[in-house]
Amino acid sequence: MKLAISLATRGRPQQLVNTIKRSIVNWTDPNTVMYVQADDDDQATYDAIKNGNLNHDQVRLSVKPREDTIAAKWNRIMSQVPDADVYSIAADDDPYTTPGYDSKILEAAKLFPDGVGMVYGAMANLSFTGSLSMTNKMAKRLGYVQPEYFPYWFCDHWTDDVAKMIGRISYADIKTDQSSVGKTQELREPAWWATFFDAMYLVRRREARGLIDSPDFAGEEWQKELLRNNHPLIEQRSRGVNESVRQTARQLEGWSGLTLKEERYQRVRQKAAAMVPGLLADPEMLSQERAFFASILTPPTQAPALQRAYA
Repeated sequence: MKLAISLATRGRPQQLVNTIKRSIVNWTDPNTVMYVQADDDDQATYDAIKNGNLNHDQVRLSVKPREDTIAAKWNRIMSQVPDADVYSIAADDDPYTTPGYDSKILEAAKLFPDGVGMVYGAMANLSFTGSLSMTNKMAKRLGYVQPEYFPYWFCDHWTDDVAKMIGRISYADIKTDQSSVGKTQELREPAWWATFFDAMYLVRRREARGLIDSPDFAGEEWQKELLRNNHPLIEQRSRGVNESVRQTARQLEGWSGLTLKEERYQRVRQKAAAMVPGLLADPEMLSQERAFFASILTPPTQAPALQRAYA
Protein backbone atom coordinates (compact mmCIF):
# COMPACT_ATOMS: atom_id res chain seq x y z
CA MET A 1 0.00 0.00 0.00
CA LYS A 2 1.03 3.59 -0.56
CA LEU A 3 0.48 6.74 1.50
CA ALA A 4 0.53 10.19 -0.12
CA ILE A 5 0.72 13.20 2.20
CA SER A 6 -0.55 16.58 1.01
CA LEU A 7 1.05 19.34 3.08
CA ALA A 8 -0.47 22.79 2.53
CA THR A 9 1.74 25.76 3.34
CA ARG A 10 1.97 29.51 2.99
CA GLY A 11 4.23 32.16 4.45
CA ARG A 12 5.83 30.13 7.25
CA PRO A 13 9.05 28.91 5.59
CA GLN A 14 11.17 28.10 8.63
CA GLN A 15 8.34 26.41 10.46
CA LEU A 16 7.59 24.46 7.27
CA VAL A 17 11.13 23.08 6.98
CA ASN A 18 11.11 22.09 10.66
CA THR A 19 7.75 20.35 10.24
CA ILE A 20 8.92 18.40 7.19
CA LYS A 21 12.16 17.29 8.85
CA ARG A 22 10.42 16.20 12.04
CA SER A 23 7.78 14.30 10.06
CA ILE A 24 9.89 12.44 7.51
CA VAL A 25 12.34 11.16 10.12
CA ASN A 26 9.42 9.08 11.41
CA TRP A 27 8.62 7.38 8.10
CA THR A 28 9.11 3.62 7.91
CA ASP A 29 7.33 2.74 4.67
CA PRO A 30 9.55 3.14 1.57
CA ASN A 31 6.56 4.05 -0.64
CA THR A 32 5.42 7.08 1.38
CA VAL A 33 5.52 10.38 -0.50
CA MET A 34 4.87 13.97 0.57
CA TYR A 35 3.86 16.81 -1.73
CA VAL A 36 4.46 20.27 -0.31
CA GLN A 37 1.63 22.35 -1.79
CA ALA A 38 2.94 25.90 -2.23
CA ASP A 39 1.79 29.04 -4.06
CA ASP A 40 3.62 30.66 -6.95
CA ASP A 41 3.70 34.04 -5.14
CA ASP A 42 5.34 32.59 -2.02
CA GLN A 43 9.02 32.91 -2.88
CA ALA A 44 10.11 32.52 0.75
CA THR A 45 8.63 29.04 0.86
CA TYR A 46 10.29 28.06 -2.41
CA ASP A 47 13.66 29.28 -1.14
CA ALA A 48 13.25 27.51 2.19
CA ILE A 49 12.60 24.18 0.51
CA LYS A 50 15.49 24.71 -1.90
CA ASN A 51 17.93 25.64 0.86
CA GLY A 52 16.55 23.46 3.62
CA ASN A 53 18.86 20.48 3.06
CA LEU A 54 15.93 18.09 2.98
CA ASN A 55 17.64 15.77 0.48
CA HIS A 56 14.73 13.35 0.34
CA ASP A 57 13.52 11.89 -2.95
CA GLN A 58 10.05 11.28 -1.55
CA VAL A 59 9.44 14.95 -0.67
CA ARG A 60 8.32 16.96 -3.67
CA LEU A 61 7.46 20.62 -4.06
CA SER A 62 4.34 21.62 -5.98
CA VAL A 63 4.17 25.31 -6.94
CA LYS A 64 0.91 26.53 -8.50
CA PRO A 65 -1.23 29.68 -8.58
CA ARG A 66 -2.86 30.11 -5.20
CA GLU A 67 -6.25 28.44 -4.97
CA ASP A 68 -9.19 30.18 -3.34
CA THR A 69 -9.51 27.53 -0.59
CA ILE A 70 -7.09 25.41 1.40
CA ALA A 71 -9.17 22.36 0.47
CA ALA A 72 -8.42 22.93 -3.21
CA LYS A 73 -4.72 23.06 -2.37
CA TRP A 74 -4.93 19.78 -0.45
CA ASN A 75 -6.90 18.21 -3.29
CA ARG A 76 -3.96 18.60 -5.67
CA ILE A 77 -2.75 15.29 -4.28
CA MET A 78 -5.45 13.30 -6.09
CA SER A 79 -3.96 14.11 -9.50
CA GLN A 80 -0.36 14.12 -8.28
CA VAL A 81 -0.51 10.58 -6.89
CA PRO A 82 -3.59 8.92 -8.40
CA ASP A 83 -2.39 5.44 -7.41
CA ALA A 84 -2.03 6.16 -3.69
CA ASP A 85 -4.12 3.93 -1.44
CA VAL A 86 -4.50 6.58 1.27
CA TYR A 87 -4.30 10.39 1.25
CA SER A 88 -3.27 12.31 4.37
CA ILE A 89 -3.70 16.04 4.76
CA ALA A 90 -1.11 17.99 6.72
CA ALA A 91 -0.16 21.54 7.62
CA ASP A 92 3.11 23.39 8.06
CA ASP A 93 2.78 23.87 11.83
CA ASP A 94 2.01 20.47 13.40
CA PRO A 95 4.59 17.78 12.56
CA TYR A 96 3.95 14.10 13.05
CA THR A 97 5.90 12.85 16.05
CA THR A 98 5.11 9.13 16.17
CA PRO A 99 7.74 6.77 14.73
CA GLY A 100 6.27 4.76 11.86
CA TYR A 101 3.14 6.89 11.67
CA ASP A 102 2.91 6.36 7.92
CA SER A 103 2.90 2.58 8.32
CA LYS A 104 0.37 2.84 11.16
CA ILE A 105 -2.00 4.84 8.92
CA LEU A 106 -1.79 2.20 6.21
CA GLU A 107 -2.34 -0.63 8.68
CA ALA A 108 -5.43 1.11 10.05
CA ALA A 109 -6.78 1.60 6.51
CA LYS A 110 -6.51 -2.14 5.83
CA LEU A 111 -9.37 -2.71 8.27
CA PHE A 112 -11.93 -1.35 5.79
CA PRO A 113 -13.26 -4.43 3.96
CA ASP A 114 -14.30 -2.44 0.90
CA GLY A 115 -11.58 0.25 0.96
CA VAL A 116 -13.92 3.08 2.03
CA GLY A 117 -13.14 5.04 5.15
CA MET A 118 -10.96 7.50 7.05
CA VAL A 119 -8.05 7.02 9.45
CA TYR A 120 -7.77 9.28 12.50
CA GLY A 121 -4.92 9.85 14.90
CA ALA A 122 -5.03 11.24 18.43
CA MET A 123 -7.37 14.14 19.11
CA ALA A 124 -6.08 17.68 18.65
CA ASN A 125 -8.87 19.06 20.83
CA LEU A 126 -12.22 17.96 22.25
CA SER A 127 -13.85 18.08 18.82
CA PHE A 128 -11.42 16.94 16.14
CA THR A 129 -8.48 14.68 15.39
CA GLY A 130 -5.00 16.04 14.75
CA SER A 131 -4.39 13.58 11.91
CA LEU A 132 -6.83 12.96 9.09
CA SER A 133 -6.44 10.52 6.21
CA MET A 134 -8.91 9.31 3.56
CA THR A 135 -8.76 6.20 1.42
CA ASN A 136 -8.39 6.60 -2.32
CA LYS A 137 -11.68 4.83 -2.92
CA MET A 138 -13.62 7.17 -0.65
CA ALA A 139 -11.94 10.24 -2.16
CA LYS A 140 -12.79 9.15 -5.68
CA ARG A 141 -16.43 8.53 -4.81
CA LEU A 142 -16.78 11.91 -3.11
CA GLY A 143 -14.65 13.74 -5.68
CA TYR A 144 -12.39 15.30 -3.05
CA VAL A 145 -10.14 14.68 -0.09
CA GLN A 146 -11.60 17.89 1.38
CA PRO A 147 -14.68 19.79 0.06
CA GLU A 148 -13.97 23.18 -1.50
CA TYR A 149 -16.96 25.15 -0.19
CA PHE A 150 -15.15 26.88 2.68
CA PRO A 151 -12.19 29.27 3.00
CA TYR A 152 -10.83 27.58 6.14
CA TRP A 153 -11.34 24.78 8.66
CA PHE A 154 -14.95 23.87 8.08
CA CYS A 155 -13.78 21.51 5.33
CA ASP A 156 -12.34 18.96 7.77
CA HIS A 157 -15.41 19.36 9.98
CA TRP A 158 -17.36 18.30 6.88
CA THR A 159 -15.38 15.11 6.27
CA ASP A 160 -15.53 14.33 9.98
CA ASP A 161 -19.33 14.36 9.76
CA VAL A 162 -19.37 12.19 6.64
CA ALA A 163 -16.96 9.66 8.15
CA LYS A 164 -19.10 9.38 11.27
CA MET A 165 -22.27 9.08 9.20
CA ILE A 166 -20.92 6.07 7.34
CA GLY A 167 -19.36 4.55 10.46
CA ARG A 168 -15.94 4.31 8.86
CA ILE A 169 -13.26 5.72 11.16
CA SER A 170 -10.22 3.57 11.90
CA TYR A 171 -7.89 4.73 14.66
CA ALA A 172 -4.11 4.82 14.30
CA ASP A 173 -2.16 5.44 17.51
CA ILE A 174 -0.24 8.44 16.19
CA LYS A 175 0.20 12.03 17.31
CA THR A 176 1.06 15.44 15.93
CA ASP A 177 2.79 18.22 17.85
CA GLN A 178 0.11 20.85 18.46
CA SER A 179 2.29 23.11 20.61
CA SER A 180 3.23 25.58 17.86
CA VAL A 181 0.06 25.68 15.78
CA GLY A 182 -0.32 29.10 14.16
CA LYS A 183 -3.28 31.32 13.44
CA THR A 184 -5.93 30.22 10.97
CA GLN A 185 -4.79 32.23 7.98
CA GLU A 186 -8.16 32.84 6.30
CA LEU A 187 -10.48 33.26 9.28
CA ARG A 188 -13.30 35.65 8.44
CA GLU A 189 -17.03 35.75 9.32
CA PRO A 190 -16.96 32.54 11.41
CA ALA A 191 -20.62 32.85 12.48
CA TRP A 192 -21.78 33.06 8.86
CA TRP A 193 -19.67 30.09 7.78
CA ALA A 194 -20.72 28.00 10.79
CA THR A 195 -24.36 28.58 9.86
CA PHE A 196 -23.73 27.92 6.17
CA PHE A 197 -22.14 24.62 7.21
CA ASP A 198 -25.17 23.73 9.34
CA ALA A 199 -27.55 24.65 6.52
CA MET A 200 -25.77 22.14 4.27
CA TYR A 201 -26.57 19.18 6.49
CA LEU A 202 -28.80 17.58 3.86
CA VAL A 203 -25.96 17.74 1.33
CA ARG A 204 -23.69 15.84 3.73
CA ARG A 205 -26.47 13.40 4.57
CA ARG A 206 -26.97 12.58 0.89
CA GLU A 207 -23.24 12.16 0.34
CA ALA A 208 -23.13 9.71 3.23
CA ARG A 209 -26.19 7.82 2.04
CA GLY A 210 -24.72 7.60 -1.44
CA LEU A 211 -21.69 5.82 0.02
CA ILE A 212 -23.77 3.55 2.26
CA ASP A 213 -26.22 2.66 -0.53
CA SER A 214 -23.45 1.71 -2.95
CA PRO A 215 -23.74 -2.02 -3.83
CA ASP A 216 -20.17 -2.76 -2.74
CA PHE A 217 -20.39 -0.96 0.63
CA ALA A 218 -19.75 -3.83 3.05
CA GLY A 219 -22.25 -4.61 5.77
CA GLU A 220 -25.61 -6.17 6.47
CA GLU A 221 -28.71 -4.17 5.64
CA TRP A 222 -29.60 -3.76 9.31
CA GLN A 223 -26.15 -2.26 9.92
CA LYS A 224 -26.61 0.18 7.06
CA GLU A 225 -30.04 1.19 8.35
CA LEU A 226 -28.55 1.88 11.78
CA LEU A 227 -26.05 4.22 10.13
CA ARG A 228 -28.78 6.07 8.23
CA ASN A 229 -30.91 6.27 11.37
CA ASN A 230 -28.06 7.90 13.33
CA HIS A 231 -27.44 10.77 10.91
CA PRO A 232 -29.57 13.30 12.85
CA LEU A 233 -27.60 12.51 16.03
CA ILE A 234 -24.32 13.31 14.28
CA GLU A 235 -25.83 16.49 12.87
CA GLN A 236 -26.95 17.59 16.32
CA ARG A 237 -23.44 17.19 17.70
CA SER A 238 -22.08 19.11 14.73
CA ARG A 239 -24.45 22.01 15.33
CA GLY A 240 -23.33 22.13 18.94
CA VAL A 241 -19.74 22.57 17.80
CA ASN A 242 -20.79 25.37 15.46
CA GLU A 243 -22.93 27.06 18.09
CA SER A 244 -19.76 27.58 20.12
CA VAL A 245 -18.22 29.17 17.02
CA ARG A 246 -21.17 31.56 16.70
CA GLN A 247 -20.95 32.49 20.37
CA THR A 248 -17.26 33.36 20.09
CA ALA A 249 -17.39 34.88 16.61
CA ARG A 250 -16.62 38.44 17.75
CA GLN A 251 -13.51 37.32 19.60
CA LEU A 252 -12.37 35.19 16.66
CA GLU A 253 -12.81 38.07 14.23
CA GLY A 254 -10.85 40.41 16.47
CA TRP A 255 -8.13 37.80 16.79
CA SER A 256 -7.76 37.36 13.02
CA GLY A 257 -8.18 41.03 12.04
CA LEU A 258 -8.62 40.23 8.33
CA THR A 259 -10.47 42.35 5.80
CA LEU A 260 -13.56 41.01 4.06
CA LYS A 261 -12.59 42.73 0.81
CA GLU A 262 -9.84 40.29 -0.19
CA GLU A 263 -10.61 39.02 -3.73
CA ARG A 264 -10.08 35.33 -3.09
CA TYR A 265 -12.31 35.42 -0.05
CA GLN A 266 -15.02 37.29 -1.93
CA ARG A 267 -15.10 34.63 -4.66
CA VAL A 268 -15.59 31.83 -2.14
CA ARG A 269 -18.16 33.86 -0.20
CA GLN A 270 -20.15 34.70 -3.30
CA LYS A 271 -20.25 31.08 -4.43
CA ALA A 272 -21.50 30.04 -1.01
CA ALA A 273 -24.11 32.81 -0.91
CA ALA A 274 -25.38 31.72 -4.33
CA MET A 275 -26.05 28.26 -2.90
CA VAL A 276 -28.16 29.52 0.00
CA PRO A 277 -31.52 29.91 -1.80
CA GLY A 278 -31.33 26.32 -3.03
CA LEU A 279 -30.44 25.03 0.42
CA LEU A 280 -33.34 26.89 2.01
CA ALA A 281 -35.76 25.64 -0.66
CA ASP A 282 -34.95 21.98 0.01
CA PRO A 283 -38.30 20.29 0.77
CA GLU A 284 -36.67 18.05 3.41
CA MET A 285 -35.63 21.04 5.52
CA LEU A 286 -37.91 21.80 8.45
CA SER A 287 -39.55 25.25 8.45
CA GLN A 288 -38.08 26.30 11.79
CA GLU A 289 -34.61 25.37 10.58
CA ARG A 290 -35.18 27.33 7.38
CA ALA A 291 -36.14 30.43 9.36
CA PHE A 292 -33.07 30.23 11.59
CA PHE A 293 -30.65 29.71 8.71
CA ALA A 294 -32.25 32.50 6.67
CA SER A 295 -31.97 34.97 9.57
CA ILE A 296 -28.17 34.62 9.54
CA LEU A 297 -27.37 33.72 5.94
CA THR A 298 -29.72 36.18 4.24
CA PRO A 299 -30.19 39.08 6.67
CA PRO A 300 -32.26 42.07 5.49
CA THR A 301 -30.27 44.66 3.58
CA GLN A 302 -32.44 47.54 4.81
CA ALA A 303 -33.67 48.47 8.26
CA PRO A 304 -37.44 48.02 8.72
CA ALA A 305 -39.55 51.15 8.31
CA LEU A 306 -39.94 53.10 11.53
CA GLN A 307 -43.07 55.03 12.46
CA ARG A 308 -42.51 58.80 12.42
CA ALA A 309 -42.56 60.28 15.93
CA TYR A 310 -43.19 63.85 14.81
CA ALA A 311 -45.77 65.72 12.79
